[in-house]
Amino acid sequence: MREIVLYTTEHCSLCDVAMDLLLSLPEIKGCALRTLDIASSDRLMAEFGQRIPVVAIGNVQLDAPFDAEKLRDWLQNNTVD
Repeated sequence: MREIVLYTTEHCSLCDVAMDLLLSLPEIKGCALRTLDIASSDRLMAEFGQRIPVVAIGNVQLDAPFDAEKLRDWLQNNTVD
């Protein structure tokens, strides 16, 4: 099962929108969805602090901004084994 990671933090309206978009897309069916709060780690803050929300599958990342169409296309290209 593929894992989709959403790098996020509290009080981030763009992150909330990204989560809503992810949950609305059928392309995530069969994938595990995990959120990582970047505030939990100095390393994550340094890497993702200016880029969140970021969606990742393995080493492939999609940085904000993205809309439903861009996210759907990215998922279709990155969730196929």
